[in-house]
Amino acid sequence: MRLGFFALLFASATLLVSATPSPAYDYGPHRAAHASHRAQSDQHMQRAEAHINHADFHDNLAIIAANNGDHRGAARHSSQVAHHLRQAERHMNIAQIHDNHADWHASQIPPGLRRSIDELD
Repeated sequence: MRLGFFALLFASATLLVSATPSPAYDYGPHRAAHASHRAQSDQHMQRAEAHINHADFHDNLAIIAANNGDHRGAARHSSQVAHHLRQAERHMNIAQIHDNHADWHASQIPPGLRRSIDELD
């Protein structure tokens, strides 16, 4: 008799526990990190675009200097073109790293299928 009573008590407690919603996990740090990495990626892409624009500017100046016979000036502007293109590539690589980090943080945030205790109020 006692064994049956405790078995029934245990079974009813198990049903109550399984129906209780799980507490909400705080995804705030992942959301904040996702937004931060996206913003940093955007900043690096803007810097890369600025370097590409500077490289185009120096390329035009190198062509003008070469046409005017200023070979030293043309070489100086050509080296500036190479410098700005290296910097643009560096910023694009860093932006890609930030994009990868942002994607990882986004993957840690579920699509919202969990129920939390707060939703029951």
